[in-house]
Amino acid sequence: MTTPPRDAHDRDRPRRPRPAGAGRSSYRAWTTRTTGVAATVALIAATLVLPTAAAAAANGNAATAASAAEAADEFPAPPLNWTACPFPGTPEGLQCVSVQVPVDYARPRGAKTTVTVNRLRATGAHPVGSLFFDPGGPGGSGTELVYAESLGAGLFSATTREHFDLIGLDPRGVGLSSPVRCDPELLNRQVSLFPTDEAGFQRLVERNGELGRSCRRLTGPLLDHLDTVSAARDLEVLRRALGQGALNYLGLSYGSQLGATYAELFPARIRTLALDGALDHSLATTTLFKDEAQAYEDSFRRFADRCAQDTSCALHGTDVGQLFDDLVAAADRAPIPAPACVPSGTCRPSVTGEDLRLNLQGMLLFPARQGELALALQQARNGDASAFSPPLATGPSDGEVNGSAIAIECLDWPTPIRSLADLQRLQRLGRTVAPRLGGASQSWTILTGCIGWPAPVTNPPRPAAVRHAPPILITNATHDPSTAYPWAVHLAHELPSSVLVTREGDGHTSYLARGAARTRDAIDSYLLTGRTPPPGTVYDD
Repeated sequence: MTTPPRDAHDRDRPRRPRPAGAGRSSYRAWTTRTTGVAATVALIAATLVLPTAAAAAANGNAATAASAAEAADEFPAPPLNWTACPFPGTPEGLQCVSVQVPVDYARPRGAKTTVTVNRLRATGAHPVGSLFFDPGGPGGSGTELVYAESLGAGLFSATTREHFDLIGLDPRGVGLSSPVRCDPELLNRQVSLFPTDEAGFQRLVERNGELGRSCRRLTGPLLDHLDTVSAARDLEVLRRALGQGALNYLGLSYGSQLGATYAELFPARIRTLALDGALDHSLATTTLFKDEAQAYEDSFRRFADRCAQDTSCALHGTDVGQLFDDLVAAADRAPIPAPACVPSGTCRPSVTGEDLRLNLQGMLLFPARQGELALALQQARNGDASAFSPPLATGPSDGEVNGSAIAIECLDWPTPIRSLADLQRLQRLGRTVAPRLGGASQSWTILTGCIGWPAPVTNPPRPAAVRHAPPILITNATHDPSTAYPWAVHLAHELPSSVLVTREGDGHTSYLARGAARTRDAIDSYLLTGRTPPPGTVYDD
């Protein structure tokens, strides 16, 4: 689940990879994961895992895929009218187009919604075709990232730029597509995601319900149809509208879930499908939470160890783990000021211990930026926690803080939490697998953010059923703080034609990470030729 850089020249800051709350509101983009603990954890998890209907999945998924393909063919590919994109200083070579798709594919002649992409033409004279790009999230805007590339960000390799027209995808409800709209006052209302009593639990449930109802009122029927299956069907409409043959696709983080869903529905319409930072939608939500909480804690521990060894780290000579514990304890007693937020009013003026635990995750996504994390912790120790302050929504569909992520997540992932006791059992699981961070993670924001959400789950987790797909490439780092490595291993088993390339290293996804040269080259080579590296390939990037 990845998102685009804020700065067009900043290739290490995709906006979707940050967990909801990582330097932003609890209702914005995400990315985090890992696995396994002892019998105690298994026992706790077993009491909470929801059934995934595995027994009926194989036949049911195959029938769903067949009917989806037929429905997509029945819906005519709309003509494309490319125009200038509505970004400041858009270069002449960047164009945008919007297409009308059904809000509900079960009623293709009913209400429509708009899905928007942009296109940056290949630099070479003989392109292979178009490459659809989704940076993750959910809630990440592909059009923003391709716009950044058009300004010279250098996010994509020269080889990919030469051979492909880049197509930045804004899935339904996101970015330039018809957006999810919610009451900004409710988006900004601060409630604890770790309530300790019944009153706090009820405040959380009430805020979620009020927020969801405001999103339904302002967004309309689309709110019930933001699931990933619907987004994959949109992708097929766009592929057919472009008229360039089989799909080429690069999906990061949540974009890997979208890509895998497309493979279920339309396996015969794929040329290349690269899934970088694997999100496995066959997992129960509690397993997702457990794995991500472990992966996040592991990444923070590795960061602290590097600071202990690296004399250039601003916190060298400091017990980083103890420093963080002390900051959280202090912020729990009295929020730490965030003075940089006061002049603009676009982020909270103070930071709680909960903010620190949630928002640290986004700062671990890219190892090249962890020097900034050390400085941010040092500043927080000195009384300025601005780097950890969640931003505030300034309107119903604010580009930074909006309801798109939680609206999509609550259709794809059920929450087992129905009471304070349920929440407390999951908190104990979080503290068991991640004693320092206590389970704070993007998955926790799903578990707690979907309690009381008014739109029902329409695309629950289930085993994948992919048949007759061409070779699919999955890449994942062993120490990804967001999409846990075991998810990639499991997803590779779920997709029979896939090959998993392992990056022995840190950070979320590989395509946008500095230093992941061989892994990135493997992705580029696959996109160009359709050939994967040998099974079992491991790169020490």
